[in-house]
Amino acid sequence: MKNRDKYILKRNEYDLLITIQTNIIDNGGCCVIDEITGNMNACPEDMKGKVGRESKLAICSKCIQAWLNEEA
Repeated sequence: MKNRDKYILKRNEYDLLITIQTNIIDNGGCCVIDEITGNMNACPEDMKGKVGRESKLAICSKCIQAWLNEEA
């Protein structure tokens, strides 16, 4: 199996974005959607009070779901 199959082609888009977002959080970054679009999207207000990795990822998960379901 090639990397393109393992990491991209045979993977659900949401799962791929969550994996990328987890790595971004772990490395002090901000938002996978910002990186894909090149735009700065405002994080939800409740992100400011959350400091734990799992809390941030839960909020990011909701944003990623909403973004995937928006019209382009």
